[in-house]
Amino acid sequence: MPASTPPDTANAPLGTTRELVTLAWPLVLSNLAYTAVGFTDTLYMGRLGVVEVGAVGLASLVLFTVSLLFRGALNTASTFVARALGGNDRPGVQRWAGVFLTLSLLGLPLAVVGPWLVSSVLTLLHAAPSILQVAQAYAHVRILEIPFVLIGTASLAIMLGLGNTRTPMVLSWMLVIVNAVLAAVFVFVFRWGVVGAAWASLVAVALQGLLAFWLLLRLYRGEYGRMWFVRPTREELQAVGRISLPAGATDLADVGAFTAFLGVIARLGPTELAASQIANQFASFGFLPAFALSASTSSLLSRALGAGQPALARRIGWRGAALAAGLMLLLTAAFLLFPQPLIRLFNQDPEVLKLGTTVLAVMSGYLLLDGIGIVLGGALGGAGDTRFRLLVTLGGAWLLMVPAATWLAPRYGVGGAWCAALLYIAVLASVYAWRFWSGRWYRARL
Repeated sequence: MPASTPPDTANAPLGTTRELVTLAWPLVLSNLAYTAVGFTDTLYMGRLGVVEVGAVGLASLVLFTVSLLFRGALNTASTFVARALGGNDRPGVQRWAGVFLTLSLLGLPLAVVGPWLVSSVLTLLHAAPSILQVAQAYAHVRILEIPFVLIGTASLAIMLGLGNTRTPMVLSWMLVIVNAVLAAVFVFVFRWGVVGAAWASLVAVALQGLLAFWLLLRLYRGEYGRMWFVRPTREELQAVGRISLPAGATDLADVGAFTAFLGVIARLGPTELAASQIANQFASFGFLPAFALSASTSSLLSRALGAGQPALARRIGWRGAALAAGLMLLLTAAFLLFPQPLIRLFNQDPEVLKLGTTVLAVMSGYLLLDGIGIVLGGALGGAGDTRFRLLVTLGGAWLLMVPAATWLAPRYGVGGAWCAALLYIAVLASVYAWRFWSGRWYRARL
């Protein structure tokens, strides 16, 4: 197969379960790679101490939150590109690719103000001084990766819109290998501790972002012309503001609320934070197929709408949600049947084992609902119904989950705090299911 036409699903029939799975399975492996990075860092930090485990997990989430508005907005490149592809608009594919590559350059000024932002957020979380000191040391190194993250995000989202999920998969696993090797050397050979883990991640992420950009230029040069930076028009910026910014704000509101949620847990103590962080690593593995199905559902649904087939788009959304629900049942069973063996992989402390088992039990109550909510939320995003998602997330996360966790944690401990997350996810999944069933997302226009 020529280099200009990488393996993808751009010309395959839409709407079948096989098509969803074909597009999703490389994304599952890609998401597994990103989770493996966090898993590796948590595993290494577990050899250093309980404080390091909690601090690195908290710092990673803060770093993710700081860049998330931009990452979430850039991810909608797949929606615009897929819509143009579905309408057989090749100049439109090239144009929207250039627009989002240009917008990714916002990572440069963000890296300049990033250290101040990270320190401010960590201070607002009121974590214990021992956790705060370690978290800041880790975050101040990794904040430098933001420009590479954004150019990589835009490049990979464009590939997804074109139906290419295999190239992102390969790049993701390259990130895992480079990060794991460098972190082992920097942390245990050079004895740089958490700072060594941060430098390993920075190098790996920078390499991935630059390679993604280079491959985008090389793979599609023959079919779509040169994909390069362009000056967005006023109309294009208005479309980005109407669709992409609410999508980024939704991701920011969701993860920002979860950051505040972990801040509530951090105030309970380092043991509670470590137990939550370990349990959350396992939950992340379970969310891999759900997020992969969300991305593939979003891309295929957007392509179907671009081809003028709303009934097909509706069928794609429900099939993706059903597949996610079935897969999440497997993780639910694992959390209920084998909680302590899972926690022991990270830490042998009796209190961490006890609290981690409690957290996994609560998580098992919402995994299926979360899988459905993740996929249907992605379907709404692929349709361009991003403002509705933003309003639901803001209300559910900040008016329900965070206040409930703040009230429950001092009274019922870490288990009570996670019950607030269960309530939020149940509401979110129910509202998304109603919205998708209603068909109001048909009205959204790019």
